[in-house]
Amino acid sequence: MSSPVLRLVLLAALAAPALAADPTYTYVDLGTLGGPSSVAMGLNDAGQVVGWSSIPGCTVNGHPCRRAFLWENGVMTDLGLLSGDEESVARAINASGLVVGTSESDVIFGSGTFHGFRWDGAMTALPDLGSGQSFVHDVNSAGVIAGWAQDPAVSRDRAVSWTGGVITNVGASEPHQSSRATGINEAGQLVGFAWNLFSPNDAVLYDGGWVTIGGIDGPWQNAEAKDLNDNGVAVGLQAFPSGNWHAAVWTTNPPGAIDLGVLPGHELGELYDVNPSGLAVGRSYDDTNPNDSRAVLFDGERLVDLNSLLPAGVNVLLYEAREINDHGDVVGTAIVNGELRAFLMEAQDDPWQDLGLGLAGVSGVPSLAGTGSLITGEAFELSLTNTVPSSTAFLIMGLARIDVAFKGGVLVPAFEAPLGLFLPLATDATGGVTISDTWPGGLPAGTELFLQYWMSDASGVKGFAASNALVAWVP
Repeated sequence: MSSPVLRLVLLAALAAPALAADPTYTYVDLGTLGGPSSVAMGLNDAGQVVGWSSIPGCTVNGHPCRRAFLWENGVMTDLGLLSGDEESVARAINASGLVVGTSESDVIFGSGTFHGFRWDGAMTALPDLGSGQSFVHDVNSAGVIAGWAQDPAVSRDRAVSWTGGVITNVGASEPHQSSRATGINEAGQLVGFAWNLFSPNDAVLYDGGWVTIGGIDGPWQNAEAKDLNDNGVAVGLQAFPSGNWHAAVWTTNPPGAIDLGVLPGHELGELYDVNPSGLAVGRSYDDTNPNDSRAVLFDGERLVDLNSLLPAGVNVLLYEAREINDHGDVVGTAIVNGELRAFLMEAQDDPWQDLGLGLAGVSGVPSLAGTGSLITGEAFELSLTNTVPSSTAFLIMGLARIDVAFKGGVLVPAFEAPLGLFLPLATDATGGVTISDTWPGGLPAGTELFLQYWMSDASGVKGFAASNALVAWVP
């Protein structure tokens, strides 16, 4: 049956100042290529992951050799390295599976010789500006690659892009002495950072011409843009009046940087990637102890510790999150038994989540199930079974969860007026009732709706029974 009352209550939720709901995830340990450690750096919408893994039987400058990998459907593949180099790191992958990164030698504490590469079945060196040094950060769906190369004409780093294997020195027109491109969107816009000698970094944007977008609000204000989405929203880090750099978002309307702060107990933070929905990932960490680091998700309103969203029973520390795809899946690095380990957090697509907490009656625990995408105009169904036949069941719905003891069970939804629902519905001869309708438009994305049925039942504790509770998450 269709329920006009339920539809009215759903529409009333439009006025509610609901916080965005945090997504739920499954956790995947991506493993290694045989060595003790691995780090995930990039992810596409097909779920392919790239990064680096240590390999057995090889050390460079006292540390295990790193080797670029591609992970797909549970299999990690060694992508090799360029001739003459010692290590490699895959840093990004686009929709068609093109992998980009660096093949490296003599790397100590982040310094060494870097050669940009592309991999589409075989690793190929990208051209540089003549110095033999280049670094790749990102690639878009068109195969345009963003990074930097050392310009021998000025002996400084320059932001560059590669298209079809041809390098373009886009940083030559950037007014700072040095520049690096770290992110690119589908429109070909670049972001990164630039600096003058003995001066802090400024966040910059290239869209046919260069604009300084961050680090200009005060003296010695370090700022670096790491990525931008197709709406022109950039993310990275910026030093704010506190003096420490925090996770930052730059928008064009209004223009300027937004200080997202850090997690409690930390001083520093940064974001590495942002998806088309504006969800971004990065890390928050301690100024004096960089190992005290936690992966974070910016959900559009606040920073969330991704560790708080780990599935029950997963005992790892999520150290940093590097990329988030259009589906909301996240990759990064966890610490497992003292070692770095690449992870994939897959966002659950089902908008309905069973919270349990039912109370048994004459036919056991009444069962409540929801189906449908909860997308505007599409059909959804809410079905109750296993309750008292030909009686009355009360559907309770709210925009918050209270979990209070009630009649021997647990009442889950908060149903305060005017946005709560307490709807009596008649059960059929089998002890069931079904609501079928189309999902109304306008409900804010991220809204959570908590639902549960309660009914009189002489076989239940204190004469009542209750269904399991559901939470419905509006995409």
